[in-house]
Amino acid sequence: MHPAECHCRCGNRVVVLVACLLLGLPRPSAAQDVTGAQVKRAIAAGVRALKSRQSPDGSWSVRYPHPGGGTCLVTLALLQAGEPVASRQMAAALDQISNLADQRVYVVSLKIMVLAQADPDRYRREIQAGAQWLIKAQTKAGLWSYTQAGGNFDHSNSQFALLGLHAAAQVGVHIPNVVWRRAQTAVLRTQNRDGGWPYRSRGSSYGSMTAAGVGDLIILGHTPVAGRERGFRNGKAPGCGKYKVNKPLLNGLNWLGRHFRADQNPQRRRSWVHYWLYAVERCGILSGRRSFGHHDWYREGAAHLVRTQGLAGTWGDGVVDTAFALLFLAKGHKPLLIQKLQWSDDDAWNPDRHDAAHLVSFVGDKLGEPTAWQVVDFDAPLEDWLAAPLLYMQGHRFPVRNADQRAKIRDYIEQGGTLLAEACCGHDEFRAGFRRFAAQTFPEVPLRELDPGHPVYHTCDDADPYGLMGIDLGCRTSIIFSPNDLSCLWEQGDVPRLSERGFKLGLNIAAYAVGRRPLRDRLDVITLPTLREDEPALPPGDALRFAQVVHDGDWRPDPHALVRLAEFLRDNARLDVVTRYKPLRLTAPELYTSPILFMTGHYDFHLSEEERTALAAHLRRGGFLFAEACCGRAAFNRSFRAMLRETFRNHVLERLPPDHTIFRGEPGFDLETVRYKPAVLREEPDLTEPRLWGLEIDGRLALVYSPYAIGCGLEGHVCQDCRGLVGEDARRLAANVVLHALTH
Repeated sequence: MHPAECHCRCGNRVVVLVACLLLGLPRPSAAQDVTGAQVKRAIAAGVRALKSRQSPDGSWSVRYPHPGGGTCLVTLALLQAGEPVASRQMAAALDQISNLADQRVYVVSLKIMVLAQADPDRYRREIQAGAQWLIKAQTKAGLWSYTQAGGNFDHSNSQFALLGLHAAAQVGVHIPNVVWRRAQTAVLRTQNRDGGWPYRSRGSSYGSMTAAGVGDLIILGHTPVAGRERGFRNGKAPGCGKYKVNKPLLNGLNWLGRHFRADQNPQRRRSWVHYWLYAVERCGILSGRRSFGHHDWYREGAAHLVRTQGLAGTWGDGVVDTAFALLFLAKGHKPLLIQKLQWSDDDAWNPDRHDAAHLVSFVGDKLGEPTAWQVVDFDAPLEDWLAAPLLYMQGHRFPVRNADQRAKIRDYIEQGGTLLAEACCGHDEFRAGFRRFAAQTFPEVPLRELDPGHPVYHTCDDADPYGLMGIDLGCRTSIIFSPNDLSCLWEQGDVPRLSERGFKLGLNIAAYAVGRRPLRDRLDVITLPTLREDEPALPPGDALRFAQVVHDGDWRPDPHALVRLAEFLRDNARLDVVTRYKPLRLTAPELYTSPILFMTGHYDFHLSEEERTALAAHLRRGGFLFAEACCGRAAFNRSFRAMLRETFRNHVLERLPPDHTIFRGEPGFDLETVRYKPAVLREEPDLTEPRLWGLEIDGRLALVYSPYAIGCGLEGHVCQDCRGLVGEDARRLAANVVLHALTH
């Protein structure tokens, strides 16, 4: 419902729902200044402003000849911003909207979108009627004007008609294929040579209409006419990966990248900026793109809106511009759940183009809040990969990756990410390629089939085993591989008996990857651990550098635990400590220069007689060993205690008393009580006291051991079955152990 994007050729200016205001020139965009907290405050202020302007009958009054349009637009914005459907104000608005007569394209389209979001079952009759009205209103040219009376179509009315029909189709209303085909033909026919779109069939391209055209093509891509994939037989989908290359869509996206500005409607300067941003949001969300060209569309748009919001909480002309601004901020601010990895320059990385979008739509708010997805390039910085907890790659063939590329995937996993790889249609080439990749990248851990009791089959819904395979790197299954097709079931979404099963399994995979962590704010700046390359091999002066014991088990399950501990000691205890720790065999000559050793693992391990002799000598000459059972695993606990009995026959590992200086924080933090993770509390619901065991040599505490996980808390990841301390208390207790070792 665009502001006077229309000027009739008869000379009479047609005023539509959105105001044609000329705003004051805004300051340049400064995207780097915006934070998630600022956006949330802006949304809250906008919601308050709109709610304060609601009339007693539940409507909103705007000065445009589209009765009910303002009420629909504002209600849609408030629902997107999280206003409960059952609230008194929303109930009154929905009552008004459900009774609106179907007379204008803008209003009918928005009415469908509102009712489909609010309660598609309750309002099915109204949604169905609105969709039929829009079908009849389609002009012979294939697009839409203001009413069913016909007349000159325009891309502003048309984009809303397609949005309304798309919303209706998503809740089960049948839209004849001929409607989509005629619209697609018209959208393509009216595209300019520069890749953009004008208001009507002729004229210069500009921002809001180009975004409308791009959005139209993406919406049309969600209809059956876009892909040739049909059905599912013997684990494969006939027609999988067969799409008509859409050069017009790429040309439109490139136009947006060349001309993008958050503070102006490109080629229209200050006119209809908020309407333009709402169209940009749709293009970004529907396409899964983080950026247009070099512009992070959401970050730059959010920065502009935060900066230009009025003291009353409104934008621009008031009600309408505020609604558009809220739609941009609220819909675009959804945290990322899945990023789909673009691993090739051709379409090999994406045989199913809508799988991630359909899966995220199915997930909805089942994980606590609505989420989003986007595409991430293989060559993007690692920080970009880490914006979502789940990295998803699929294909018919597996890409051949060099050592640097394999190392990048391993880095992503070690930073806490989860990789989901899927052999689309069960293609043997992808299966074999992934197995080679797994063996090369994670040689120390085998790729194994996940047993039926694995949490990935039970996290949200109980699911039958599907042949999923995995690699446990550290404390969790960090790589999940489906040798059988899932993406085609997500892509089509309606394969009898199978798609629902596939969606539920996808939900379980996503929930397992998220764990109990809150999803990152979309505007968070991700900082990797400070493994500084410029730090010297030997610590300068009296600076401390940790060494981690390398043994024949999984000696490094939490790769960044010591980095996080070093950062914590540097920031909270003002300790001069080097963040880059040293992996060290106990038989290495550098053992002599390593005063504090750290040792961990999950499983059984064995130290040779030479290694045990070196450890005993190191501790007797003043060295210190800090050890923990990662995830509180019984196997490591059993092996570690057996190793100590064999190494220190005349010394006993004993539990430290509750009043030990380590717990009192002398020096350090007072830790009379600590918090444990749920897996511990299931066994000991009342446990709050810290528990450590120690071994003394010549009256000095030379070794401290925790059978409860501390490294997991240092690392900061979530492990559902971890028997350990929560993050903050794990950091404080570990800091106390180190400070005690340095001062006693």
